[in-house]
Amino acid sequence: MNLRQPYVQKNATGYHSIPSHDKNIFSYYIFQEEPTTLPIHAVPDGCVDLTYAIGSNGVRCFLGGTVLRMKYWPFEAGCRYFGVRFRPGQCILPDDVCIDDIVNTDIELPADCYGADIAEQLCEAKTLKEQAAQIHTVLSKVSRSAACQDSKASIEHYIRKRIYETNGQVSIREISQETGYSECYVRRAFRTIHGISPKAFEQIVRFQNALDEMAHHKELGIFALAQKSGYFDQSHMVKEFHKFAGLTPEQYLQEMADL
Repeated sequence: MNLRQPYVQKNATGYHSIPSHDKNIFSYYIFQEEPTTLPIHAVPDGCVDLTYAIGSNGVRCFLGGTVLRMKYWPFEAGCRYFGVRFRPGQCILPDDVCIDDIVNTDIELPADCYGADIAEQLCEAKTLKEQAAQIHTVLSKVSRSAACQDSKASIEHYIRKRIYETNGQVSIREISQETGYSECYVRRAFRTIHGISPKAFEQIVRFQNALDEMAHHKELGIFALAQKSGYFDQSHMVKEFHKFAGLTPEQYLQEMADL
């Protein structure tokens, strides 16, 4: 599944990203925040982002979970930013942070929370590839969150796989019947790792499907787009899309025409 943050890509100065082959990380990215930069908005993608702000006064570290609808993403002017986008359900959290702490919000952490020398290394790195290699080495030594190490991890993986396979159209009742777990346990296991319900994640998957289809098939009509993305019908898509993107699909296509 592709994971898109189109407003960041469009409005962040010098934005550049590279994919990751790590099972926990989707991509690494950089950009600059300048006083004249257009506002940057985040959209729901089910991911946790670890970002480092590198400025004249040092390095600051932030951790943020998925947003629940389009949301302004504040950044400090005059800084270079390096980010890590974890895959859904695969984030690596410090011991004193749980997923519920960061859903729809960002928290600041000590710059050395993942490693004593990482701030200095990120400052000295000359390329995104170098920064990615440094943070990968650091994160590979950090233990996964305890919430991801118990028996809920296997059922969460199965739920997420089924949601992807069905374009966000599988019901909790179906998953309960397929796994033998109660519907209550299925919901609780998923929320423990993601901080959001399976239903909310299904909505995000459909939305991200729509973004991907629109990026690759701009000629698709709204009805066909709704069908391919996993929505019940056109009105269902327009309602959810507007909630997550802040625009109707037609308005979004116009906004992104030059991207």
